[in-house]
Amino acid sequence: MLFSEHLVGDGQKMFEHAAKLHWEGIISKRADGPYRSERNENWLKIKAVQKGKFPVVGFVKDPSGVAALYLGKQEGKDLVYMGKVGTGWSRTVSNQIRKQLDTVLSPKSKLSRPIRKPKARWVEPKFYADVE
Repeated sequence: MLFSEHLVGDGQKMFEHAAKLHWEGIISKRADGPYRSERNENWLKIKAVQKGKFPVVGFVKDPSGVAALYLGKQEGKDLVYMGKVGTGWSRTVSNQIRKQLDTVLSPKSKLSRPIRKPKARWVEPKFYADVE
């Protein structure tokens, strides 16, 4: 068993602080629940969702469409990795997204700072994803 650093206190304040730092979110556990490494009802994953339009910089393909999109965001003159989205679209929409992205394939990432994503197919950032 591995026990990591933790904070005890106001979860809402911690979440707000994590969001200001642009963290993905926080993980919380019921204080009176036993520590178990597997998923169970004592653990909660609370994601800090960033809203807006983000350029699609790459994707993970599936047999006939897209399994996930890699998004970027502009920070000054730099295009930096923002995160990955990958649920919520139908098979038809997935296929349509893939057809559009196949028209703007790039041999390498257009991000200012390279990231390691072995399954990524990189694209020119000409399409945007609305994230809510």
